[in-house]
Amino acid sequence: MDFKTVRNGGLAFVRWYKAVLPGPMWLPGDNAGAHRGGNHPRGFRSALACLLLCCVTPGFAQINDTFRLYFDLNVPTLNPTTDKRLNLLIYNNKIIDGSGVMIVGYADYLGTEKHNMELSKQRSENVKSFLVNHGVAASDIKLCIGKGQVTRKVARDKDGYPTDRRVDIVVSHSPSKTAKPGTSGDAAKKDVPKPKRDTPIVIRKVNVSDISQIATLKPGSTIVLNNVYFPADRHFIKPESFPALEKLYNALVDDPTLKISIEGHVCCINDAPDAFDIDTGEPILSVNRAKAIYDYLVKKGIDESRLSFEGFGKTRPVVQFERTEEDAEKNRRVEVRIVENK
Repeated sequence: MDFKTVRNGGLAFVRWYKAVLPGPMWLPGDNAGAHRGGNHPRGFRSALACLLLCCVTPGFAQINDTFRLYFDLNVPTLNPTTDKRLNLLIYNNKIIDGSGVMIVGYADYLGTEKHNMELSKQRSENVKSFLVNHGVAASDIKLCIGKGQVTRKVARDKDGYPTDRRVDIVVSHSPSKTAKPGTSGDAAKKDVPKPKRDTPIVIRKVNVSDISQIATLKPGSTIVLNNVYFPADRHFIKPESFPALEKLYNALVDDPTLKISIEGHVCCINDAPDAFDIDTGEPILSVNRAKAIYDYLVKKGIDESRLSFEGFGKTRPVVQFERTEEDAEKNRRVEVRIVENK
């Protein structure tokens, strides 16, 4: 091992340490077992020593990905958003067999230091339990600690800081390491029928307020299917949606030459191509919602050859950056595209 290798490995380690575990630098061998202003347990020394050794060993090039999970105020358990994010991390092979996983919990300054230390530990332990229960090997989790409250030099807000109520998951893996087929989330994936495309897609947005008018539109035109509702994170159609779907069904009955594609879109996701469907355990919510409408029409008697469906997740947002519920509502939609209209 030459000096350059050692230096580069050491620098990489320091950068990681400062990014993931903020505070004064502390390395294995400190007598106190914790750095000033922090709360590293004594057992943390061994873990850091191993990490430092790995960083400076030739051929041990590693990539670290950090994923942040946010918790509710004074609550150690996972909320639905955190649960969904963890499911997506596993399904999308962000955490694969053989990865080194470190889990570090935090709390904001509200409450006593003792309480916040225990709260941050519980949050980390709950994340660890979730990962292990969903197939991540316990041996891959190299570290699971709580660091207590995040120290801030700025003026304190009486309501605390939501971004400090979190757990960081740091996943280390080799650049060449890829998930093997059939491992991690692959086993949960199911075959989804492919939409049929009879004509090239040329999207033309049109302003039609009544779905019954779709027979007047040209191929390639798309309209939003208004007044169709689904429960949050689910693909089952709510009963109040049936009047709008009945109009769509009647329009198809009235014009037997009309062929359509039903296209689902979701909102409010930033780290995955599609949202998680809690009914099926799959991150293809937009696909499943479009298929639910497809199934409804087929069950009513519309020939399958006249229908297709597809989900686009959040790849075609109306509003790029959602800042209000109105923005989210515009992105959370089902559209009907005219495929053929003779």
